[in-house]
Amino acid sequence: MNREVVGDVAIEDGGSRWVMWGEIDFSVTHRVKRALASTIDGFPKTIDLRRVTFMDSSGLHLLLMKVTAASRPRLVDAPQPVLDLLDMSSARGLVELVDGPHDDGASTPGGTAVGPAPTSGAGRGA
Repeated sequence: MNREVVGDVAIEDGGSRWVMWGEIDFSVTHRVKRALASTIDGFPKTIDLRRVTFMDSSGLHLLLMKVTAASRPRLVDAPQPVLDLLDMSSARGLVELVDGPHDDGASTPGGTAVGPAPTSGAGRGA
């Protein structure tokens, strides 16, 4: 059975900006973790979350990789499920929450998608 990509991450601006969309779960984390880790340079990342529909604890791990006081990630338009996850894990203080510009474009975010699409497996709830 073929599986459509239900979530992914794009790396933009030379690695200083990550754009996440869809379901950020273990399968996405497994595909993208190495590429995202290679962009960690001690400076804060801007992580656009406006199109995230679901995130589990492995997605939270991506947000908090190697966070220090000097490298707190800026989470742009974090949806309520991500805010709830931050609160449940007592991690809200490790990030900076910011509002981003709101465009109504429905296009896929730009940048370089990090992981290849999975080719088999069951989708969430299937």
